[in-house]
Amino acid sequence: MGVTRVALARHAPARGALGAVDGRVVLALSLLLGVLVWRGGVAGAAADAVLCGAIVASAGAGPGGALKVTARHAALALVWGAVKLGTALAAGATARAALEGAGALAVRLVALLLMGSAVTALLTPRALGLAAASLARPVLGRRAWVVALALSLMIHSVPRALASFEDARAALRLRRVRVSRLRAALLVVQAGLRRLAVGTWDQSLAIAARRLDRPEAWVAGGPPRARDVAVGAVIATVAIALAGVR
Repeated sequence: MGVTRVALARHAPARGALGAVDGRVVLALSLLLGVLVWRGGVAGAAADAVLCGAIVASAGAGPGGALKVTARHAALALVWGAVKLGTALAAGATARAALEGAGALAVRLVALLLMGSAVTALLTPRALGLAAASLARPVLGRRAWVVALALSLMIHSVPRALASFEDARAALRLRRVRVSRLRAALLVVQAGLRRLAVGTWDQSLAIAARRLDRPEAWVAGGPPRARDVAVGAVIATVAIALAGVR
């Protein structure tokens, strides 16, 4: 019952032009873009954010879904931008410099968060784990499969954890239980953690049943296709050029 629900390969394949690109190319590009977004210009980071949002939309979320994802990321980025603004002002920075620093941080965070959403939209947890194992193997050797399995489980578990807490919140709302906000939050956390505990056992069974707890399960196929490498090279070139835009 639980084994079939939590299998790592049960995610729907991504749609769009980049849906069939080799996972190793996608992961390598995300690492490059992450460095460029953090070290490059703010305008370039904003352009990368738009690109990643378009990828999320084309991979199956659609324009509406991509906008919702962007709004959630922007809300989180604004919180950290406000923290950055407050600390800069407290340190004696001018209002203009503090605002510029906070704005730059918020833009970069949105770009990085959208990049993560784009990667998870294009790759299933299993494909992402295979790509991570392939890229980490020159450094970690045979232990690379441990990193791959951990990354796959993390990507697989985060949406399930969020859904568990959201279901608990919805159940509390539908039952119209009259408790304080603090008590309601505690009930949601308890119910969500209980569901996650049950799911963890099912997930462990799924990993053992599919023999994913051994090195040979995380060996990718042949090298990436020439077409995928060419697409990655074009995107990397554009991203490097955008990184210089201030």
